[in-house]
Amino acid sequence: MATELSSFTNFQKRVDALIRDLKGSAAGPGKVGEAQLVRHQFGGGGGSWSEATGLYSAYETVIGELETLSRLLSDSMEGMGIAVMASHKGYANIDLDTRHRMTVISARARENYGGSYDPSLPHARDAGGTI
Repeated sequence: MATELSSFTNFQKRVDALIRDLKGSAAGPGKVGEAQLVRHQFGGGGGSWSEATGLYSAYETVIGELETLSRLLSDSMEGMGIAVMASHKGYANIDLDTRHRMTVISARARENYGGSYDPSLPHARDAGGTI
């Protein structure tokens, strides 16, 4: 049992370090879209160049998706850390704030996934054979 506790503790520390590193990096949820370009930087003043408008629209979409991905990755790592702690202490022995945080992470993941995850069923995007 001591070896398992040591393994869990070391794993938890590594996950916590990954979370800190991600949140503090340029890929952190609050930093991905921090220095976004504005429409006029794409040229075609006054929106007269439709290609620049389309490029800017695609740029905004990509930045938004990167922010979502970064948030989900951070949440996933935090959730993994909570799950490791719960597997060691038992879910009933986890404080209410931590339980609530896990519930929030789970709800956000379900919202972004498009429903509950069932690994035996193909996801709606996978049904046609493409991802």
